[in-house]
Amino acid sequence: MRMRQKHGAAAVMAALLAAVPVVGHAQTVWSSGPVTDQGTTTQDVPQQPPPPTEAQLAQMRQEVQEAASWRLPPDFLTRMAATLQALRNANLQPPAPGGHISLNETIARVQAVPGIDPILRAHGFTPREFVMGLTGFGITYAVTSNPQAQQSGKAPKLNPANVKLLQSNPTGVQVLLQEMGAQPGQGQQQ
Repeated sequence: MRMRQKHGAAAVMAALLAAVPVVGHAQTVWSSGPVTDQGTTTQDVPQQPPPPTEAQLAQMRQEVQEAASWRLPPDFLTRMAATLQALRNANLQPPAPGGHISLNETIARVQAVPGIDPILRAHGFTPREFVMGLTGFGITYAVTSNPQAQQSGKAPKLNPANVKLLQSNPTGVQVLLQEMGAQPGQGQQQ
């Protein structure tokens, strides 16, 4: 059985990047509840997750730095774009994020998607390499695209080889970003 989700790899990455102060994306979760006076349920209204605890913040900072330091292989941009396209073509999506989850929990959730492992392996990724690669790419892209983040002193220390990889192939970066935003069933323009 194939698992279909409405959120793509971009949603997974956004959740991972929520821990990065330079990105500032907040995760949302859906809660069920009574009908509001506007006729919608609280299920229809995105709710912010509770703020992370100090221990969760420390873990997030450590994991963000781990992902920012993760070395992307030289063929990462093309291989990851092809992987995301293959996942989309198979109508497979990594699970949508929920709450404050660790990288290891995210990796386990990706690994649990039926049918995802053969596609990842066919493109030379393990679930860990897939998550760490997307996260490392996202953090590197976010920090290098934001001069204020670079100057803030709060951004994670980036792997210099990853910075060079992204700077040397802006077309590959854009192709990967497009693939990350695509949903199952959408054709990708070449």
